[in-house]
Amino acid sequence: HHGHAHRGLTADLILRRLSATAEEEATVLRELLGLEPIPDTAGAEDDEHGLRGPAATVDGVLGFVIQPNDLASRDPAPNNAQAIDKYPIEIDIWLGRAEVVQMKEARLVFDRLVEARPDVAMLLCHDLDLVVAAYRPGRGLHEFPAGTTIDAPDADQWSDWVEG
Repeated sequence: HHGHAHRGLTADLILRRLSATAEEEATVLRELLGLEPIPDTAGAEDDEHGLRGPAATVDGVLGFVIQPNDLASRDPAPNNAQAIDKYPIEIDIWLGRAEVVQMKEARLVFDRLVEARPDVAMLLCHDLDLVVAAYRPGRGLHEFPAGTTIDAPDADQWSDWVEG
């Protein structure tokens, strides 16, 4: 079981190129975004760290799970490469509202993180399927055309933005 299938909801994901542990990253996010820990729930993996806080654009609660990106291939064959492979830390975000609202909320978090840590490469994905935006230190922010997937056939769209 992997966190992004959480309660059958579609998640938006922020992936970060950090050497920090998921626990350390959870602490950083907690302070930066003013979040509170979600009490341990049965079935949570040891290294899944749940946080929650108020949404920015609607009256609602935004839930976060910070965990190691265990879906990444360390050394994939070119035709199996995915945009997410080079980001060790995964942040899953849920609102439980309309997907368009959740995507907007995730984008606001993404922008806050870029602002707070301009030295960290990041990727914003929707439902572990589409790449929405990427940030590379020294190059800035890039928004992908709607419908760009994380998979190898779309690598010409994202490869320049995810290289380490």
